[in-house]
Order: sequence, then C-alpha cells, then structure tokens
Amino acid sequence: MARMAGAPRRLNALDKARRRERIFKSLRLGSSTVDIAREEGLTARRVRQIVSEALQERPVEGARDHALLQLARLEPAISLMAGEMAQGDIRAVSPYLELLDRLDRYQGGAAAHAVYDEAARERLFAKMSRIAEREAKKGERRAARARAAPASADGGNEGREADGAAAAGPEGPPASSVNP
Repeated sequence: MARMAGAPRRLNALDKARRRERIFKSLRLGSSTVDIAREEGLTARRVRQIVSEALQERPVEGARDHALLQLARLEPAISLMAGEMAQGDIRAVSPYLELLDRLDRYQGGAAAHAVYDEAARERLFAKMSRIAEREAKKGERRAARARAAPASADGGNEGREADGAAAAGPEGPPASSVNP
C-alpha cells in the first residue's frame, strides 16, 4: 500500500525510541510540550501522550529518586527566571519565587532518606550477621558432604585402601606390590 503524499511516515522502534529521548531531553531543558510538538512535527497532545506512555513503562522510583529528578528538572527553569530578573524583567519574580518554593520542597524530600541513623546501622549489622550465619552453615554442610563422599564412593573398600595407603608411604607403593 502506497503512502499518501501528505501523511507522516511511520516510525520503526528505533526511531520511536530516539524521538522519545529527544522529547525527554527537551523537557529536561525546560521546553514546553507545544515547543517540542512543533520541533517534532506532532501535536502537543501527542507529545503528552508519548511522555505519559514512557512514564507508565518505567518502574516506580523511590521518593528520594523522584525528588532528585524533580530538582534536576527545575534547574533550567530557575536559571531562566534568574536571567530574566537580572535583565530587569519584574514579571519573572513571581515565577522565580514559585520555583524556589518547589525547589525547597523537593530538597527536603531528597535529603529525607539520606540519614543513616543508629537503627539503620543495627538493621544492617543484623542482616550481615544472618548472612554470615547462613554462609557458615553452608560451609559446615559442604565439609560434612566432602567427608561423607569418599566413604560412600569407595564402595566399602576403605579398609583395603587404607592398608595399601599405609604400606605405600609418601614415596609410593612398596616394591613388592609393583607389577613386573
């Protein structure tokens, strides 16, 4: 089936992944969905849809990771507003203050789990002790199996082999037992 002259071409998986990366890069740099849509030749609704689909595929992050991500996303906007204020644009003050408020909110979330208190240390040591005990028990079981394996593998000939080994000594078998 031939493609119509005005219809956009269908993207393969690699091109879709590249487009998604460009969209997220633009978002991180502070571009709006309208600007991104214009750059990509899409509608703003489609850009939001792509972002939503990509975010639903990702695993859920912890609160700290989410806060760090939000901090990284706020940096370009704060820089932009600070630049506008430096040029004397009074309209940038209110958005700048709102961004600082969000920045403060996320910094609290980013630092919330960074505390490593005594209770956390005790949990870690308890976990390490349990692991060490399990490993020691595994070692004991391996040693017991290793001791039991030669006795069962020789098929009841342990008496004769022990006598032969004692007679052989460190140099090898006694001369009388060598086959001519």
